[in-house]
Amino acid sequence: MTDTDRDDPSSEGGSEEEDALTDVPLDVRNVTAVVDDYAAAILDASGCVAAWNDGASQVTGYDEDAIVGSHYRVLFPESDRDEGKPERLLERARTEGGAEDRGWRVRRDGGRLWVREVLLAVSVDDGDVGAVAHEDGEPDGYGWFVQDRTDDHEREGELRAEKAFTESVLDAQPDILYAYDTDGELRDWNDRLEEVTGYDAAELATISPLELIAPTDRRRIDAAIDRVLEEGERVTAEGNLLTKDGDRIPYQFNSARITDETGTVLGFTGVGRDVSERKERERELREERAFLESVFQAQPDLVYAFDATRGYRKWNDRVPEVTGYTESELSEMEPLEFVVPEHRDRIDDAIDRVLESGERVATEADLLTKDGERIPYEFNSARITGEDGATLGFTGVGRNVSERKERERELERLDRLNGAIRAIDEAIVVAEGRQEIGSATVERLAQTDLYQFAAIGRTESTGDRPTLEAWAGEGIDADGLEDVLASFATPRGDAPNESTLEKRRIRAHTNLRESDVDAWRTDAREYEYGAVTVVPLVAGERKLGSLLIAAAEPSPFADRELEVLEEFGGTVGHAIHAMTLRRLLYTDTVVELEFESTDRGDVCVDLSRRLNCRLTVDHVLPLTDDAFVYYVTVSECDPDRIREDAVAHDAIRDVRSIDVDGDESHWELVVAETPIAGLLAEYGARIRAKTVDDGVSTDLVQVSPDADVRELVDVVTSVYPDATLVSKHTVERPVRTRGDFRQTVEARVTDRQQAALEAAYYGGYFEWPRRRSDAGDIAEQLGIARQTFHQHLRVAQRKLLTAYFEGAP
Repeated sequence: MTDTDRDDPSSEGGSEEEDALTDVPLDVRNVTAVVDDYAAAILDASGCVAAWNDGASQVTGYDEDAIVGSHYRVLFPESDRDEGKPERLLERARTEGGAEDRGWRVRRDGGRLWVREVLLAVSVDDGDVGAVAHEDGEPDGYGWFVQDRTDDHEREGELRAEKAFTESVLDAQPDILYAYDTDGELRDWNDRLEEVTGYDAAELATISPLELIAPTDRRRIDAAIDRVLEEGERVTAEGNLLTKDGDRIPYQFNSARITDETGTVLGFTGVGRDVSERKERERELREERAFLESVFQAQPDLVYAFDATRGYRKWNDRVPEVTGYTESELSEMEPLEFVVPEHRDRIDDAIDRVLESGERVATEADLLTKDGERIPYEFNSARITGEDGATLGFTGVGRNVSERKERERELERLDRLNGAIRAIDEAIVVAEGRQEIGSATVERLAQTDLYQFAAIGRTESTGDRPTLEAWAGEGIDADGLEDVLASFATPRGDAPNESTLEKRRIRAHTNLRESDVDAWRTDAREYEYGAVTVVPLVAGERKLGSLLIAAAEPSPFADRELEVLEEFGGTVGHAIHAMTLRRLLYTDTVVELEFESTDRGDVCVDLSRRLNCRLTVDHVLPLTDDAFVYYVTVSECDPDRIREDAVAHDAIRDVRSIDVDGDESHWELVVAETPIAGLLAEYGARIRAKTVDDGVSTDLVQVSPDADVRELVDVVTSVYPDATLVSKHTVERPVRTRGDFRQTVEARVTDRQQAALEAAYYGGYFEWPRRRSDAGDIAEQLGIARQTFHQHLRVAQRKLLTAYFEGAP
């Protein structure tokens, strides 16, 4: 055979017809009759056609007249002719006695046919044609016999192609393919089985199906195999494939029974698919679903989902908790049932926008619970769509915005309150007295519409019925307000020693219509207010009155609002206090109080008693909150003894001798206690003179006519129990103008002192940090010595300051 023959599977062996063909006796007279079913011809020694039968004509399309004399190479495709294949076959037949070939030949009409061709070397003797033995020498020609195998070749090609395709498909499968007989012997499989399990073909042939399955899954797979073999079911089962290395791989096996044409069960076949990725995805999906479900349930907000028909489909636990509906009730409800009637149109429109245009919509509305409670909520919703874009429904989150609404309300109230306070501050600046300050305060507060009414009350002492100083508002008159003030001034049953109006901290009283305090509940219901806050009007440690503010709501006062009001109470208190001080300084009429005291809690009284001397307080200067500087004059006492006792005194921190002038000595004492002068300043009063003679103090105090004298006396006597008020009378003070002050100074200084003071002032001697003139320059201009200039200047300054601090003698 040729190389082509060896490559062609069909060249192995042949049919009986093909074997008979090679055994035909080559008698020139009977060759046509013998091989009538075959194409047959006699070729001469050069390969040209000498004889041609009808079979050759039918196969090739050449009749004998047309082909005789032509070289038989005309029957070969051009490519074979170019390669010299016809000549090679003739040469083989010549040298070997015969040649056989399978291949394509060309018909007269150009068509192709697949043939089996045999060439035999022949000799011609007296007209007889016979085969030539190889050793007999050169042949006289060749017998050419051809059988048309085109149909068989095409079928064989199709079968080969189908087999190759099938094998390639099976081997290309990423899945495992297998076939077992009824004895559990592996009969066929693809390459993937070996690749995945790690077993080679010989090992697989000896392994039963269950040996490839993890032990924990064998019972389930065995039952599946039984169903396939016994019942003929197509079965899908999952289990872990067990590899040679002991690895376990999740697989899904799809198996079916194998039967022959008689229905006999031959075994089962199937496909094993690695489902590791699917299992991993399922695990991830389970985890993700669990995660999403936990997030869904952990949400502090309402989470909900409705279908396209607005039917409730899913919700988290917060929905039944907040609404009060049961799970079964929720499943029958639609969105608008959860909203108060006046907000349903708004929600209905929002749902339409979500479902129809796919908008993400945020809408606020009051949620309506099963019990009828209204809760402000913000609903954020979005459309749910399927993979094909179809609208499936909508989902969303409902967030309780009660706190935000409350903050907004508080901010609005604070803004309006701050506006009122600004207006009150402006009014206070130009007010002429306490009454104007009080009136401006209550009127502006009542005008804000935040409060129903406001009033300022004042008590002379603890336990007294408060006096109504100013009020404004609606729904109550002055008599009613005095009753309300009195009810809050009365000590409460749960705190008998505490009066609400006496507290120095703000306090709000809410839900008064339901209060346990009878007076509060009665007044609140009669005058239709729900809450009251009492704002102390304070200046330092002094309580100058109380501002009472009432609101219609049962609990309107937020913490921040109370803080603002408490700070405002301090502002009003300081304004009243400043007004009192200003009137004390500038009024023509003052009230003079004379106190007499032997209370040794007063450091001056105690020191005088110890030293058995006369002590005059010239001035008290505040140093810090808890320390004061006393400037005192001591008469008829040894300075050394004064220093010794002062240094040893518990209340005196520092002692300095200013000077000694005969029987008098002047001292500077730093005292760590609040002196009577400090107490008086808090009440708009000042000490005019203080003399202590052998432990008995006489204090002359001046106070504004607007001051609360009774309260002042109570404070003094509470701090110094051994002090008593000796006298009280009104004093007309002379009016002093700027000219009066100037005349006082000019009367006290000499001409030379006046000249020194003016030269120093106008010559830049007092400029700081750099003087424009020094003492020498000015002294030279005045024609006096430097020391003389200093003497005149110092004396003039002392007289000027004396006139300023002490006034006219």
